[in-house]
Amino acid sequence: MSTQTLRYAVIGAGGISATHLNGIATQPGVEVVGISDPADPAKWRTPDGYGHVPKFTDPEKLLRETKPDLVSICTPNKFHASLTELALAHGAHVACEKPMAMTLAEAEAMEAARAKAGKHGAINFSYRNVGAFRFARELIARGDMGKLLRVNCVYLQSFLGAPAQPYTWRNDVSLAGFGALGDLGVHMLDGVSFITGLECQRVVGLAQTLIPEKPDAAGKSQRITTDTNAAWLSELTGGVIGCFETSQVAPGYGNFFRIELSGESGTLAVQSDTPDALWLRAGPTLTRYGTWQTDIPKQVLPTEYMRNFTPVTPGGIVRAIRGEANAEYPSFADGLSAQRVLDAIGRSMASQAWVTIG
Repeated sequence: MSTQTLRYAVIGAGGISATHLNGIATQPGVEVVGISDPADPAKWRTPDGYGHVPKFTDPEKLLRETKPDLVSICTPNKFHASLTELALAHGAHVACEKPMAMTLAEAEAMEAARAKAGKHGAINFSYRNVGAFRFARELIARGDMGKLLRVNCVYLQSFLGAPAQPYTWRNDVSLAGFGALGDLGVHMLDGVSFITGLECQRVVGLAQTLIPEKPDAAGKSQRITTDTNAAWLSELTGGVIGCFETSQVAPGYGNFFRIELSGESGTLAVQSDTPDALWLRAGPTLTRYGTWQTDIPKQVLPTEYMRNFTPVTPGGIVRAIRGEANAEYPSFADGLSAQRVLDAIGRSMASQAWVTIG
């Protein structure tokens, strides 16, 4: 395994760049060599402590001059594909924000370019880092839940409805490609697939734009062209029915992501606001854990599990680049899988009919 210092750069200095930079700061032996964004650096939303890092307005110049080993793509969705292919052409591995791309064709091209370059490609499906999500996955993989019977998934936020929240690029379909469906729904698709191992076979969906316009930062009214609400029904592997709902305008919800599933041995749920606990209605198989009882719905994860828990992003791709065996991270293949379902949901919404995937 290589111990050489990795050179790391970020393209896009909006709010999500802080997540990438803070995450990479936890990894030893990684040097931040440059950040690129066309905006005035005074408006960048990178965390404190990076004032000394070289700043660029041109991503190609950043790549050419700093020669990074790993690049995070933190731009609006419209630029994910072109910047990923540019970074790969400059010899860098890529960690890209979600959703992977604007279209399925773009996502397929990104994965093809990654494979041709022989580089690692990660998608920031950050909920794979949540202890409860990972423990639920282990319970299911081990067979403790028995045959899976149903899945229900919701991801609700309220920020877009807040008067103080101005119009942003996320409300422009030409820059974002999607609204709640792509921003939140893609986490739902990956989360369900990651925890259960089930894949969407066919889908039917609906979407709405419940807030037609918002003022931008200058106070000028702008039309919202992305969806604010979306819902879809999925037939998953083995005929399991999955119900999904997402909204960016649900009053009272800050960032509420919940996956609930039932198996022959019980029902469990994981929530983004309780990362160290499962919500559980257990049958006799699951109650073998000494502190878990059938009639107590909220169960804190075993202490030993949480003590040994290691986040997979961004550490996983860093470990993979260094050649560590069994390094785990959400890959471009995972991003492409979610993009296929997004594409099918979009086609279903347009045709008002079921769409088969694959």
